Amino acid sequence: MRKLTAWALATCAALTLASCAPDKAKDATGKMPTATGTAGSFDTARKPTGDLKIKLITNGISPFWDAMGKGLEAMKAELAVDATWQAPQQADNNAQKRVFEDALAAGADGIGVSPIQADAFAPVIDAAVEQGIPVITFDSDSEKSKRVLYIGTNNYEAGKAAGEEAKKLFPNGANLVAFVGNMSAQNARDRYNGFMDAVKGTKIVMLQDPYEDDKDAFRARRNVGAAIVRYGEKLNGLVGLYSYNGPAIVDEVMKQNLRAKLKIICFDGEPKTLKNLEAGLVDVTVVQKPYEFGRLSTKILYLINRQGLKGALDEMTPELTKMGMKVEGNIIDTGVEVITPANSAAFLKSLKDRGLEST
Repeated sequence: MRKLTAWALATCAALTLASCAPDKAKDATGKMPTATGTAGSFDTARKPTGDLKIKLITNGISPFWDAMGKGLEAMKAELAVDATWQAPQQADNNAQKRVFEDALAAGADGIGVSPIQADAFAPVIDAAVEQGIPVITFDSDSEKSKRVLYIGTNNYEAGKAAGEEAKKLFPNGANLVAFVGNMSAQNARDRYNGFMDAVKGTKIVMLQDPYEDDKDAFRARRNVGAAIVRYGEKLNGLVGLYSYNGPAIVDEVMKQNLRAKLKIICFDGEPKTLKNLEAGLVDVTVVQKPYEFGRLSTKILYLINRQGLKGALDEMTPELTKMGMKVEGNIIDTGVEVITPANSAAFLKSLKDRGLEST
């Protein structure tokens, strides 16, 4: 175990430098490619009987993950399995790697992770898979790794959905600025690329590459202020690619009394974002299904152990299809919803009916 961990640390350190370069963009269809060498890794049951330990690891601390935790708890109770989730205290690759390796050392039978740096984290995932531990990704993929499957949003399509809404908001074109945690994350790149492809051929342009904040909410708000100062009257709208970016944008825009001038597009439904939607302070948000990330990740890891990957997918596919989700190879696309002030009331009611306060 110590040798494998040391190997993973050394390899990951070497690749961290390389990860500064952006990954290859999605293909023209936006289809998420299947990782190579994973589909046959867990064909048979790994642990048909006995206790199981399942661990989900997020990419940071955010209200976005509260719903994911509730989904995990719901499936944990249904399966009577030992399932827990944890966020790294710092939103960086090394901190997340330590949480992952601690889970391995504690005897995890399956791990789900939302990688902060898709490529830099691949060796960590690969080492665990080669050790015989099924690892899946959720929310953000590491498509070059040996992860068993990905559960979450097709972030390219989510970005396209936001871009389509931008075309409605700005029929005559606009100058925009985007904000995000880290462009090294697969979901960030995919959302941005999807957005840009959707507005291609229009007069909607980004004035610069996205401002990055390393998932620091205070820095996120400072970035908004910096963009407003830099571009002034030239700026027409702001795009928040991560869940906390929406509230940060609204707070700064309202502080500077610029809501009448600037339109706001964001992702996800943190509590503040949903309140801002009700108040008409956000024009559109594209929401994911983090509750299902937690619920489905726990279930698939349990079933992979009990009956192998193929049996797990065969059992879950009818349920996923009924929920309107797509299963393509080892990708489970959970889909998104587009929420505006016009349909926010119905959306909020649907959340309340499920005991959720956010997405």
